[in-house]
Amino acid sequence: MKRNLYSKDEIVLCTYIAKFGRDRFDESDIYRLKERSVSSIKMKVQNIAAMLAEEGYDTHGNVSQLSGKTTGEKGRRTNWDIVEKLAELKKVEFSRVCETIIQIN
Repeated sequence: MKRNLYSKDEIVLCTYIAKFGRDRFDESDIYRLKERSVSSIKMKVQNIAAMLAEEGYDTHGNVSQLSGKTTGEKGRRTNWDIVEKLAELKKVEFSRVCETIIQIN
């Protein structure tokens, strides 16, 4: 079975939601990129929130964290190479990057 891996654009948008919440856009906007299920996207956002929190970054209070591991164990690091580069972006700058992705697609 072929895995439907997340694109870089999807990872960027999911990371924004994990850090700053759903005020500018939400999982349904990401759905439009590749028609991936909204529930899958929500889990990806939660996974990214867990990774960010494990590394000491702030995440949005309305985004729950889902690491797939029991408390105290570190979660998976899928796409951390992309997320890590975005972790320091300020909201305004990050929002501009996301708006560009949404407009292009």
